[in-house]
Amino acid sequence: MLPRWFKWRPSHWARPWQDELRILVQPHSLILLRMKRHLGRKMVDYEEVRINEVSGAGLNPSDDSSQLPVQSERGNDAKSIIAALHKQLQSRRWQGCRPRVAISNQLMHYVVVPWNAALGGREEQDAFIRHGFTQTYGDCVRGWDIRSTPPKYGVTRLASAIDQDFLQALRETFRQAGMPVRHIHPHLMMAINMLRQQLGKHTITDSFSFVMLEHQQLVIALIRQGQWLSLQSYAAEHALEEQLQALLGREAIIAGVDNSQWPVVFYTTTRTEKVSLPGYKVYNLLHHAQLHHGLEAWH
Repeated sequence: MLPRWFKWRPSHWARPWQDELRILVQPHSLILLRMKRHLGRKMVDYEEVRINEVSGAGLNPSDDSSQLPVQSERGNDAKSIIAALHKQLQSRRWQGCRPRVAISNQLMHYVVVPWNAALGGREEQDAFIRHGFTQTYGDCVRGWDIRSTPPKYGVTRLASAIDQDFLQALRETFRQAGMPVRHIHPHLMMAINMLRQQLGKHTITDSFSFVMLEHQQLVIALIRQGQWLSLQSYAAEHALEEQLQALLGREAIIAGVDNSQWPVVFYTTTRTEKVSLPGYKVYNLLHHAQLHHGLEAWH
């Protein structure tokens, strides 16, 4: 089964009748979906906004969003995202909602954290995780907000990181719109949580390869005996199936395992065709590119 990751915190603080605004933040677009919560959940509004349609360069200097601190490593990308989000949140279509936000894998960073019995308290655990990010990404890690699952004896963990200024700007944008946000998570986390439910419908081993395709980026993870073994990101190529065949073999060599008999779990919100990989059993979960980029399936 898939290793556990974060779940949404209970929403007792929210009014039970309050609509929910689900947003997927990507470098190229914002996906917004409003869900009515009264007597079940039903979509009542949806919008996909191309980021290049709302350039940060076009902001009015008097506009509050132009003053937000967005000095991230992605530069203008981050400013354009904040500008587009600020503009959307001013619309009455989204007002009065409880926001839930997923951040594209293209804006996130990940490392697999091995178990280390020598580590003591929280400070040592955090320092160990940050060291792992520094080894992988370099000194830019100093400006990142890093999160991980709680440690569990003998179990590897997956940690995620996002530019701290960008995260602060996101929160401030929602605050200015009168919609304080409590839930900001990686898109990968949302996929993992949804797949945990989907995999219950299939007979699958505890060791498998997980592939997530989001826009033009691939995330490939190896999961052995229910634990994270490795995770890498790649730019997706046009010949996707040939690329996956090569990358799965490459990841196995780097990790020192034989994954040739492992099933492949493929998740996407953008591709409509099933993936077929010679020699592998492929579970094309959500291969129909879920309506509205999978936002309706969030739990």
